[in-house]
Amino acid sequence: METIGIIGDTHCPVMLDGYVDFLRDTFRDWKVTRVVHIGDLVDWAALSFHGTDPDLPSVRHEFDLANKQIKQLVKAFPKVDLLLGNHDVLPYRRAVAMGLGGNMLRSFSDYWSLPKTWKVHPRYHNLRIDGVIYRHGDQGPQSINAARNQALANFRSTVIGHLHQCGSVSWAVNQDSRVFGMSVGCGVDHHALAMAYGRAYRFKPFIGCGIVVDGTVPYVDPMLL
Repeated sequence: METIGIIGDTHCPVMLDGYVDFLRDTFRDWKVTRVVHIGDLVDWAALSFHGTDPDLPSVRHEFDLANKQIKQLVKAFPKVDLLLGNHDVLPYRRAVAMGLGGNMLRSFSDYWSLPKTWKVHPRYHNLRIDGVIYRHGDQGPQSINAARNQALANFRSTVIGHLHQCGSVSWAVNQDSRVFGMSVGCGVDHHALAMAYGRAYRFKPFIGCGIVVDGTVPYVDPMLL
């Protein structure tokens, strides 16, 4: 049994200033024994299929900026399970769209010089720890109740990211068992140009992280802003 600290979507290079310090302090207070990054470590706005703002950084510039923030995360958390999200795999999706095989590109770990102690799991992977599923969350039901509905679909407790505006724990209980669905929120700066697509929405990102103790005690911790 372990105490899991869950890092929300960071979308480097638009990770919020102070988010790493918040994570470090929170995980220390909870005596976290294992760290999971829920996905979308990188934003890759320059490679978006939805078009890009001309004022956004170029691919090379975005890489350099993102790499600096990733190094902060690696320094703070030298051992992590990373679940690749939909933004993380944009280079591979671009390659396939151009008729190239994904195996023609460098691995994610190699591209970002991640240490071997960062275990990278493929997109749509279900990481199981103490009976709980950890996934990025871009598969299965969506909306504000996505975490609970994905837990019900999985018939087991499930932790997700992906939905920046959601930070919650919701339980489902029957006569034999109970499961929870957790949305951990994110760690992005919604004022950044790359996040401009979310400005039309009424609700803003929930900045926070998740904690799961022994697979049975879930908690979402908001960052004070």
